[in-house]
Amino acid sequence: MPVVTVRAGNKQRSGEFDALVRKATEKASDLLEQSDRVLVVYGKSSASIYYEGDGAPPGPVPAARPS
Repeated sequence: MPVVTVRAGNKQRSGEFDALVRKATEKASDLLEQSDRVLVVYGKSSASIYYEGDGAPPGPVPAARPS
């Protein structure tokens, strides 16, 4: 199962976890465009996002076309 790691920045210690959650949520949302299942596992200063796929790095999410 492929994994993507997201790390929190060191700029603001008090908001570090909030920034990590925001980054992980954004990345997980992008991965859900390409995969049916995504699992986010949080650590102290990083989050590992596991997703179903062929092992290739996730590509850019195609832009939605207006109907």
